[in-house]
Amino acid sequence: MSELRFDGRVAIVTGAGGGLGKAYAGLLASRGAKVLVNDLGGQFNGAGSDASYAEAAAAEIRAAGGIAEANTDSVATSAGANAIIADAIRRWGQVDILVNNAGVVCASGPLDTVSDEQWETDMAVSASGTFFTSRAVWAHMRDRNYGRIVNIASGSWFGMGSGVPYPAAKGACWAMTRGLAVAAQAQGKDIRVNCIMPIAGTRMTALMGEAIAAIMNRDFPPHAVAPVVGLLAHESAGCNGEMFTVGGGGFARVFVGRSAGYNGTNKDWAIEDAAANFDRAFATDSYTIPNDSFDDASQFPSDVPWDAFRQYIA
Repeated sequence: MSELRFDGRVAIVTGAGGGLGKAYAGLLASRGAKVLVNDLGGQFNGAGSDASYAEAAAAEIRAAGGIAEANTDSVATSAGANAIIADAIRRWGQVDILVNNAGVVCASGPLDTVSDEQWETDMAVSASGTFFTSRAVWAHMRDRNYGRIVNIASGSWFGMGSGVPYPAAKGACWAMTRGLAVAAQAQGKDIRVNCIMPIAGTRMTALMGEAIAAIMNRDFPPHAVAPVVGLLAHESAGCNGEMFTVGGGGFARVFVGRSAGYNGTNKDWAIEDAAANFDRAFATDSYTIPNDSFDDASQFPSDVPWDAFRQYIA
């Protein structure tokens, strides 16, 4: 296979001052992309700011022969997200790739100990940040009929005993991926929106102690995640609305399926009827992967014209 390159492309990577984001930015730049390295420079829990992180990461890319500039606007506000997109367009005239990597972990521990402020901080960066930047670049990509958005979710979306806000925020990234992908497809635009769940040693894993952090950095280095981000950011990316778990040199598709279930027609059924058919609804021996919410609904017996409904909503 010939080398997949990004010559002539402009990429924005948020949260790229270190760790995973820095690895994504470095890879894209090494393959020819002009990269806006965005990072507020806050701590992993969202506190503070430090422009040196973005500046240093951009300087490192330039020292390696790539093209990169630093940006320190915050993704957590609409104004900040708009400024990030505008900065890239001002410098290079376009935005082809957006990697929504910025995220924080502010809240952890039992649910009843999480404060309003902690919840809002986690949601503001990972969830709202992904929304704000995607919205800010959407019209630009739509009008140019080209765009690649890679959202960064987390395996915590499967459930994490030590916290709820962070998994909830990352789950929102997956939901936005599906929504944007379906919107682009409905509009007939060459915009691909996909998502990954990275497994890597980062500043957050350092909280688990030196021994575990050392193993994570050895077995799951950040640079081992970057190739899949690069693939999804490339013009050849054919999938849309997909999610992959990535780590340590491997990756796998993650999907939400729907069991064949119980498709009764009695609208006046009772709790006992649901209980009697629970095993059929719960079984996973036969399943489908809905393309959208209407595809899911259409699998129940009815005369609803779901295609017309889909076009009306779009």
